[in-house]
Amino acid sequence: MMALIRIQPMQAGDVSHVFAVQVACYQPSFHESISVIAERFAQSPQTAWLAWQDDQAVGYLVAYRSVFGKVSPLGAAFEIAAQPTCLYLHDLAIVPSAAGRGVAARLIGHARQWAQAEGLQGSALVSVQDSQAFWQKYGYQACGVEGLQQQHLATYGMDVCYMTQQWTNAVASAVIDRPDSMSKQA
Repeated sequence: MMALIRIQPMQAGDVSHVFAVQVACYQPSFHESISVIAERFAQSPQTAWLAWQDDQAVGYLVAYRSVFGKVSPLGAAFEIAAQPTCLYLHDLAIVPSAAGRGVAARLIGHARQWAQAEGLQGSALVSVQDSQAFWQKYGYQACGVEGLQQQHLATYGMDVCYMTQQWTNAVASAVIDRPDSMSKQA
């Protein structure tokens, strides 16, 4: 019997688990140091989740509030938007031994639920390591960027793609329809 996968908010003490998953998944040029992972977590702790199987971290998703069309250069600090339109999925990684078990779908779904509850309009990401087809399965579409944002995209290397997924206003209108939320927005 296969153990259940749990999705939990990342904690400051989980940085070494994130690093271990990263090393198992990425070529060395994409590894972020433990200090960079800790810094990114500190910038946006509410948008980082770990997938656990028993006591083993088998995947993670790290994201932050952004705006459509903005690409952070590889290795740069997160630029969290004051008035975000989307959740930028900075990094999703699943250890090879957990591939095909629905871990990615659970993490992506969890992030989407969180973002919709926050009233965001969609999500965006940079597809690396030939993962564009993977992201298309989850409804993401290639989206061009220009100028400085194209230069930022180029920092990720060859064969990368900026992708977005936009959602309907169903959740946003449900929030607006609540009388108590009206006074908070005014």
